Amino acid sequence: MKLKGVYLRMDEDLLNALKALAARRKEPMAVVVRNLLSRALAEENAVEGKDVITDAVRRAMRDVLKPVEERMAKLASKAARAAATSMYLNTEVIGELGKHNVLQIYEMARKKAVAYLREQDDDL
Repeated sequence: MKLKGVYLRMDEDLLNALKALAARRKEPMAVVVRNLLSRALAEENAVEGKDVITDAVRRAMRDVLKPVEERMAKLASKAARAAATSMYLNTEVIGELGKHNVLQIYEMARKKAVAYLREQDDDL
């Protein structure tokens, strides 16, 4: 591997820190600077690569989950329409049976339904 030169200017504190590090490692300052730069570049490339991978995974997950989300929304819409239809039909049938307190029956049933939905379900 052929080495090429680079002229680098730095402040005195940074230069002194590099000289001290080279002395502790018993290596020439050029070797210390090369090693530090190589390590910093490797870390930078790893971070950039991680970001690219993270973005790719997120896009893939969105592509996979989008049809599932749309299907769940359609099912929730159907369930809401069915529940509303059932509620209306039940209220009408109770009224047709001659009950005069249909709204009271509806409110009581609604409160019981809310209480039921708030219960813990051990089977889930």
